[in-house]
This record gives sequence, structure tokens and C-alpha cells, in this order.
Amino acid sequence: MPATINVRPDGVGVLTMDSPPVNSLGTELVTSMKQEFPKLVQDPKVKAIVITGKGPMFCGGAEITEFAIMVAMGPEKMKENNPVAALSEMMDMIDASPKTTVAAINGPALGGGCEVSLACHYRVADGKASVGFPEVNLGLLPGAQGTQRLPRVAPLPTAMQMILQG
Repeated sequence: MPATINVRPDGVGVLTMDSPPVNSLGTELVTSMKQEFPKLVQDPKVKAIVITGKGPMFCGGAEITEFAIMVAMGPEKMKENNPVAALSEMMDMIDASPKTTVAAINGPALGGGCEVSLACHYRVADGKASVGFPEVNLGLLPGAQGTQRLPRVAPLPTAMQMILQG
């Protein structure tokens, strides 16, 4: 599965995004996270949950190859089967967790990856980590609630610059 979980002896549950090469948030990873995350929430041994990425990337954001599929669906089919809805549900699940969630940002957290970190209650970052919304340079606004969450954790001028300029 693209999302794996384990519970450390100290009671920290770890969910690792594993979708090479950049841990992109494709349908398979999002579905897997929605299945695995509740297992950590329901485990009485788990005191807190850490979300991280496997390898040098935290998460590179949306799976760009799935954009063509969405466009081909057309607007009417998108209403019936909106792939962004599953991503938003996953983000809400993390945000609403009764257990503390921490994004361990081990490398770049771009686009949807940045939004995954924002859905967590806390964020810690490695020295080589970076965050941003590069999709705005393509004319796309962050689509997984980043426009709402970023201003809650960063000063408004910083949040606006990231949301509007990447």
C-alpha cells in the first residue's frame, strides 16, 4: 500500500506516504491514507500520530497524470465522482483527529503536500525541507483547503504571498 503505518514502542503512530518518486497524492495514496489513518486513531496504544514521507520528499502534491483524467471526465461527471473530494475528506480526517497529529516534513512539501502538513495540528521540518504552492505559477490556486489553513498558522502577508505567488 502507498501509505504504511507502524506504532513505535513509545506509543507514536507513524503514517508514511510511499508513492515514488515524489509521494504524490494520487487516488491510490489518498485512498490508502483514508484507510490507514483511522487505524492509528482507533488504536488505544497510539498517543499521537506522525505523518511523513518515504525517501527525500515529504510529498510533491497532486498526481499530475490524474489531471488529464479529470479534464476528460468533463464537468458533469466531475460532480458525480470528484477526485478532489476524497483529498478534502482525507485532510478533514487528519485535522479532526482526536489524537495529536504532527507533520514530520522530511523534504519538500509542495502543493497538496504542503496542504497535508497544514491539516496536521503541528509541523516540524528537517533543515532540507521546503514548503510552497508551485501550482499558482500554472494559474491554479491551492485546492485542498490550503487557502483556509495557511492563514491560520502563518502571518497573513506570508500566507498571501505563498497562496498568490507560490
